[in-house]
Amino acid sequence: MALLALHDAAKTYRRAGTTVQALQDFSMQLGAGDIVGLLGPNGSGKTTVVKLLTGLCGADGGQLQWRGQGVPLGRHAAHLREFGVLLEGRGACYERLSTLENARYFCGLREAVFDRDHFDTLARLLEIADVHAPLRQLSTGHKLRASLLGTLVHRPALALLDEPTLGLDLFGVDRLEALVRHAAQQGMAVLLGSHDLHFVERLSQRIVCLRRGLKVFDGSQADFLKLDHEVLLLLDSGDLPPPALPAALGLPGWQPQAESPSGHWQLPLRDHAQVCAVLAALQPALPAQRSLQLRRVALRDKYIQLVGEDS
Repeated sequence: MALLALHDAAKTYRRAGTTVQALQDFSMQLGAGDIVGLLGPNGSGKTTVVKLLTGLCGADGGQLQWRGQGVPLGRHAAHLREFGVLLEGRGACYERLSTLENARYFCGLREAVFDRDHFDTLARLLEIADVHAPLRQLSTGHKLRASLLGTLVHRPALALLDEPTLGLDLFGVDRLEALVRHAAQQGMAVLLGSHDLHFVERLSQRIVCLRRGLKVFDGSQADFLKLDHEVLLLLDSGDLPPPALPAALGLPGWQPQAESPSGHWQLPLRDHAQVCAVLAALQPALPAQRSLQLRRVALRDKYIQLVGEDS
């Protein structure tokens, strides 16, 4: 049984006198221990999904099941006590209170027992050195770490993290990754809505991708990364045209690299065997090139293919 099952959710807004379809026929399931990446460009509907699940905005249609039971979609109900939410990269902590005081307060709001050992574990994972300092004395990144702790301190069954890397430096993102992995190991389901594709790629077992309110992909990360070509050969030929490719190899031909200066080319290659054949064929021409690079296709490449370069 899925922990959460959302079926055919829909939401429209009125903006400047026109109707905007923020979400249309959107369905998704989450199970205990799942880490699911929710991707999409600005305005695709990611934050709308979180707001519908948490009752922060009403729904035009759809059904929501929590632990197999139907619950109100787009409205407040008792099941929300089992949610932990970070919305649009902003926490809800009180700056005059310390990390510890905020954690105790938010546990009380959810009628949950404050567990000091659990709190200390989360603080250690996030490397929060001083849990007694008022948040107003902390940097933006450390305030967000305190908010992340407050999101999970009541042991929610589901964590909805919308843009959780905003305001975090490299070390903060590392700590966030450790926190998410720990939460999933404890059986918590985690939905990560983010523009940070590298962060999502490192953590998510499953990817859900939105474009203009419509779901364009829902499946494993392995399936998400399945493309016709596994490798890109990147070439900087300078002022010279790219070297000719033998017709016998049946290649699609050189393509200009997007957003790169002239003279930068890319060649999609199917697999390792094709890479070897191309490099052998190009070997006589390589000394005249400025640089050559092989790059395995990443989540970013499939994402751009799905949502479009214009997004």
